[in-house]
Amino acid sequence: MMIRPVRPFYRQNGAPSGEMPGRKRETPGECSGIAAPGFCLPEAEMPYVRVCAHRGFNTVAPENSMPAFGAAVALGADEIEFDLWPSADGEVVSTHDARLGRVSDGEGMVWEKTVGELKTLDFGAKFSEAFTGLRIPTFEEILRAFSRRTVMNIHIKTSAEPSFILRGEWLDRIVSLVRRYGCEKHMYFMSGDDAVLAYLQKTAPDLPRCCGYGKNRAEDQVTRGLRYGCTKIQLFLDRFTPELIARAHGNGMKVTAFFADTAEKAKWYLDQGADTILTNDYLRVSGYVKNYRKKLE
Repeated sequence: MMIRPVRPFYRQNGAPSGEMPGRKRETPGECSGIAAPGFCLPEAEMPYVRVCAHRGFNTVAPENSMPAFGAAVALGADEIEFDLWPSADGEVVSTHDARLGRVSDGEGMVWEKTVGELKTLDFGAKFSEAFTGLRIPTFEEILRAFSRRTVMNIHIKTSAEPSFILRGEWLDRIVSLVRRYGCEKHMYFMSGDDAVLAYLQKTAPDLPRCCGYGKNRAEDQVTRGLRYGCTKIQLFLDRFTPELIARAHGNGMKVTAFFADTAEKAKWYLDQGADTILTNDYLRVSGYVKNYRKKLE
C-alpha cells in the first residue's frame, strides 16, 4: 500500500491568488499575526498608536521605492504609505509627484508615459549615486514583496491638470490587485478626492478608506469622511484641532497626523489625540512612539 504524505497548503505571503505548499491554510486575506513569521496583524486588530513610514523610510532610500519600503518593513513598521498614479497604458505605479522631474531623469507627467517608458527612467540617482539605476515600482511589485507584512496606507493620487482623466477602470485595477494578493485586511485607501472616495465606497465598500485634505475644502474631513464611509481621516498640522479630533473619535474614526520627523513633534501630535504618525524618518520617530505606546498599556 502506498502512503501519500499530506501537505497542507495556504496562500503564501505576497503570492497572488492560488495555493502554494507551505504552512497550514489560512482564511484568504487574513493571517494569524503570531503564528506566521513575517506576517503582521490585520489592520483592524493592530493596536494604536502607530507609526506609518511616509513614502517608505525615505531618509535612507529614495521615496516610494522598493528599498525605502523594504527598510521600513524590515524595521517592523506598523504601516507604510505610498502614492499611486496611472501610466498611459493603465498600469499602476508608485511615485509622489505628477511631474517626473524632481525624482527621476524623466520629464512630463507620469500618466503620459507607458509603464515600459517609465521603467527606462532612473528614479534613484537624484537621491544618491548609490541608487543609480533604480526603477519606479508598480503596485503589483509592492504587493508581491510586502503584502500582509505591514499595513499599507495606499494614497490614490489625482490631478487638476487638464490632461489627467480619472478612470474607473484604473481604480478597478487597484482594487483587483489588492484582492489578488490577499491584502484586503492589511490596507486602507487614502484620498482627498471625493470622486475617488465615492467610487470606492460604491464598488469596494469592504475595503477601508481614509479621507484626506483635497479639492473639496469647503467641508471638514470628518463631514466628508462620514459621507463616504471612511474609518480614518488624515490631517495636516493647520487642521489639527482638538474639536476636529474629538468629532472624529466621537464618530469612530481614527486620526492620522501628517507629519512628524522629530520626537518632539510626534509627542505634540500624540498629546493632541493622534492615532497614527506619518514620518519620513521612521527609525527616529518609531522609537519614541513605541515607548509612548508602552505607557498606554
